[in-house]
Amino acid sequence: MEMKAKNKKTALVLGGGGSRGAYEIGVWQALTELGIRIDMVYGTSVGAINAAMVAQGDLDLTTDLWKELETDTVFDMAPDSKPTDYVKEIVVNQGAGTGPLHGLLEKYVDEKKVRESGMDFGIVAFSPADLGKHFLRIDDIPEGKLVDFIMASASAFPALQAYEINGVSYIDGGYADVLPVGMAMEDGADEIIAVDLSGFGNVVKENLEKAENLVHIKSSENLGFEFIFDKQNTLRIMKLGYLDCLKAYGVLEGKEIAFAKGVFDKNTLKMADCLGDVLRIDNLIIYTEPVFMERITEVIDGDLESQEKLTQLAGLKSLKEIKEFLDKVDLKEGLKDANAEKLLCYGAAEDIKKNGKRSVFQSRTAMKLIPKIVNAAKFLVKYELI
Repeated sequence: MEMKAKNKKTALVLGGGGSRGAYEIGVWQALTELGIRIDMVYGTSVGAINAAMVAQGDLDLTTDLWKELETDTVFDMAPDSKPTDYVKEIVVNQGAGTGPLHGLLEKYVDEKKVRESGMDFGIVAFSPADLGKHFLRIDDIPEGKLVDFIMASASAFPALQAYEINGVSYIDGGYADVLPVGMAMEDGADEIIAVDLSGFGNVVKENLEKAENLVHIKSSENLGFEFIFDKQNTLRIMKLGYLDCLKAYGVLEGKEIAFAKGVFDKNTLKMADCLGDVLRIDNLIIYTEPVFMERITEVIDGDLESQEKLTQLAGLKSLKEIKEFLDKVDLKEGLKDANAEKLLCYGAAEDIKKNGKRSVFQSRTAMKLIPKIVNAAKFLVKYELI
């Protein structure tokens, strides 16, 4: 008798991270376009909010929710609040209130749809009274209490007030597990897509190490301060999530910059990626070779005023001398400054072009200390752009 193959189950695990949660919606959009079916969804904190929306299956509705999320529509704070106001809320009221967020969740989360979705669904909360780690599946949550338990999962104490349900206080699920891959493993997921926001909380690293068929999606870019909700940043990081997911599945290439597949060979791609990052080109678009070359040429042409400094830089013989030079050109943050990175990249390219393998920038020390600069400079030399 022929046995039917077991239907494989794919789990989406959404990490905590406050306003960074928009990144997860971009990932979901890409997964939808790739035709990847989600059978199970788990989340912590903002990931719990997004998990409920994924279970409802309405991407457009979820996008509408995120377009409404501003700092004053999430917390009990005035629109013109300053960082000192947050500190005051923490000290005086034991965290900012989240009444507005509760109202939004009541508007957007349809508990009936979540329960009837057919998806395995779970969220994480934490009770400080008994140090209880609560890994809750939908059947563990009493009827009519889904929004309350999502709020409990997303109450990032001490920045936000604890959330009380039936006399029990809960704080952010991140105290238990900010990226609940373990729940997906326990429930028998065959493939796990974990979206990591680098948010506040406890990461259970052994689960990430043990998980088989794990697609771990994590931005290399700073996604912003967790407790500031801003519409512009929301749209930016949503697009980053979308692009990073396409990279994770091999549809696009690159780390910092998104390239259409096959634009460059592996080694040249690494150099191009570094150069795009050094020159701070727009990382929200997908580059073909002509578009990439046009954009970096525009940036380089606009930096011609640096040529005098480049001439001096090209004559320096050691990394120590180069660092001392950069410290003298009013670049207060050293190599962390965007202009300093560009200057050093151009100078490195000039030196490599002039001295070849004898260049200090071709040394193992240079590759160890400033690999991004060296790779970017090599691209400039290869394509005779400087």
